[in-house]
Amino acid sequence: MKKKLNKLLPLSHPQHIILGLALIGIGLILICNDYYFFWPPFATAFLNDDLIGGIFLVVGILVIKWALDNRNKIAVNRNLLVITAGLLALEATAEFCHGYVSGQPHMFTAGFLEIIVLLFDFSIIGKSKKRSY
Repeated sequence: MKKKLNKLLPLSHPQHIILGLALIGIGLILICNDYYFFWPPFATAFLNDDLIGGIFLVVGILVIKWALDNRNKIAVNRNLLVITAGLLALEATAEFCHGYVSGQPHMFTAGFLEIIVLLFDFSIIGKSKKRSY
C-alpha cells in the first residue's frame, strides 16, 4: 500500500506539507475573522489586520512549495522554518494572553495546539540538513 501511495504521490518531505497546511489553516482563520483579537486594546487594529493572516498563508504556501520542489535549498528551508517558529510563538503567546484576560477555555486550547505545532516545527528543524555535505 505504501509503495502504491508513493508511486501515486511521491513526497520526500511530508512533514513540511503538514506544517504548511497548518499555517494555511491558521492564516485563513485570521483573515476570515476581523475581530479575533481584542486585547491589548492598543494592538487590536494591528493584530486583526488581514496582513497577519496573509503572512501565515504565504509562509504556509512557501513551505509546501519547498517540499514539492525538486531543487530544495537548505538555506530556504532553514529560513522558512525559523520564520514559522516565530509566527507560531507570537500566535501562541497572543492566544494565552487572550485566554488569561477573557477566561475563555477555547483560547487556551488554541494556544496549546499552536505550541504543539511549534514543537513539531522544532522537530523538523532538528532533523533537517544544516549544510550541504
